[in-house]
Amino acid sequence: MENSHKTDAAGNVQPEDNYAAHQDNPAPSPEAVKERNDRPASITLWIAIILAIIIAAAFYLIYVL
Repeated sequence: MENSHKTDAAGNVQPEDNYAAHQDNPAPSPEAVKERNDRPASITLWIAIILAIIIAAAFYLIYVL
């Protein structure tokens, strides 16, 4: 199977615009499945949740008790 991705002069992959060509196999491309996760959002989310709990606990201890 040939890789039919369009690229510009710099070699950057361009968005696909021929959706009818993939009606028989609508699965994501191998590049999308094997892409490395270099910016995981889960770490940032956990830090934000922990900070929110600490701040909420501090407000509770200061103003409620």
